[in-house]
Amino acid sequence: MRSLLRSSLRRVTRSTPEAPPRPTGSRSATVVAVAAQKGGVGKTTTSVNLACALARFHGKRTLLVDLDPQGHVNTALSAQVRPGGGSLAKVLTEERSGKEVVDIVARTEIPELHVTPLDLQLGAAEDLLGTRIGKELILREALKATRTFYDVIVIDCPPNLGNLTVNGLVAADQVLVPCDPSPLALSGVHALIDSVTAIADRLNPELDLLGVLLTRVDGRNRTLNEAMVHELQESYGEAVLPVQIGINNTLAKAQHAGRDVFAYDGQSRGAAQYRALADHILTLI
Repeated sequence: MRSLLRSSLRRVTRSTPEAPPRPTGSRSATVVAVAAQKGGVGKTTTSVNLACALARFHGKRTLLVDLDPQGHVNTALSAQVRPGGGSLAKVLTEERSGKEVVDIVARTEIPELHVTPLDLQLGAAEDLLGTRIGKELILREALKATRTFYDVIVIDCPPNLGNLTVNGLVAADQVLVPCDPSPLALSGVHALIDSVTAIADRLNPELDLLGVLLTRVDGRNRTLNEAMVHELQESYGEAVLPVQIGINNTLAKAQHAGRDVFAYDGQSRGAAQYRALADHILTLI
């Protein structure tokens, strides 16, 4: 039986024309997955404004991958994303097409920033991925050549640990974990980092924790904030980032306007904090 199988495979291989080699670039992107198991902690806000800061202020050729079926990345940048691009869901579920993520990106008003367009089929792709052999590796494969065209790739993962998030973590070099100062968010951080550790052990030995980012910090609740920072540092030490993101109405207004916070109000506290985050992240990656 085994020899018959090998013989059949040889015939199939001979009858299938070889695809021409893909062109590649000269860069080597660091892939950062932004992940959280609880919604409402500023995950997409962080993904969007971190990517924009890296492109705007550091000249990094940056790709922002919207892996969340809710499509909040494109909502947050709707006034800045130019028409074009294709379906990320098709890249993930139609591997025989030979398409990579770089083939479906859209340009933005920020010269160094590209994004994957809004894709309403990502929810269905989540289910389809569950039927594939090697389902956890599909996005990593679809970023192989793409990585050579960018300096940084930021992946906005869904707020759960489904097939899409696992693909994002397996494709990543680093994971950034936003966390607001609440007990539920803290519990979600512990659960997510346990999952990240398991993925690093079994599927992606290169994966590392970039940091835990405290978000939606209310400066009036100093006692609670200090308690949260202390508890996080007890668990994760230096992985707790020194930069914090405060509650800031400008961030919500910028999203409503479809612009990054730097374009909406570059003098705001939110803009200063996300620029400081990008500065610090570049010292770590």
